[in-house]
Amino acid sequence: MPLPAQYVKGRAGAHTMDIRYTIKLSRRRKKTICLQVTSPTEVTVCAPIRTSEADIRGFIDEKQNWIAKAVRLESEKTQRRRQPRYASGETLYYLGNLHLLEVAFDPLAHLGLRFDGTRFFLNCPDEIDRKRSCAVAWYTKRAAAHLSGRVAHFSRIMGLEAQGVKITHARSRWGSCSEKNRLSFSFRLMMAPPEVIDYIVVHELAHIAQKNHSSKFWSKVLETVKDYKSHRRWLRDHQHLFEI
Repeated sequence: MPLPAQYVKGRAGAHTMDIRYTIKLSRRRKKTICLQVTSPTEVTVCAPIRTSEADIRGFIDEKQNWIAKAVRLESEKTQRRRQPRYASGETLYYLGNLHLLEVAFDPLAHLGLRFDGTRFFLNCPDEIDRKRSCAVAWYTKRAAAHLSGRVAHFSRIMGLEAQGVKITHARSRWGSCSEKNRLSFSFRLMMAPPEVIDYIVVHELAHIAQKNHSSKFWSKVLETVKDYKSHRRWLRDHQHLFEI
């Protein structure tokens, strides 16, 4: 009997921890169970649709040491996340590099964030929400232009055509490909290096040909991005820094 959508409370390592286990049952041709730590208190378990509750629980029990380590690392990343105050002297990531931010407010000048190639300038009243909105708007606009161009570029190389590009505010999901082959990307990608951005574009385009993460899918990615594994690691290790 397939288990319910989710259950809570579990153990992580030698200590009892309040970990929420969210269960995702897939009808796709998935044969294995996998785990993903999505927060310091939540783990997502992906399994084939007919997996029993006993098998899920058994798998989780076998992975207790891994879960404990992964949860601890996620907690450390969360604590290290920079919470911008949008004050002069802070830095913002753009295309993999940190750039100094200067903040002022001139009501007669254009409100918003701008970049001169070496540093950021923010003209905005001293209200944290408005400052953040200006930053999000700037990154979103740059993402729309940059990613649309990269999708067009790699579409020609891969012989695949996307049915549009959408920019989202997702925090941890860098991109996605819908059933109708519409691609979505987080504006936060603009904080990553260009080669990492290109990997995500290729990754999502490859889903037009393969709606899964099978060996055929990864072979398709490998045809265009030979070192995609290093880009995956880079995102995993640095995504906690991209706070806006």
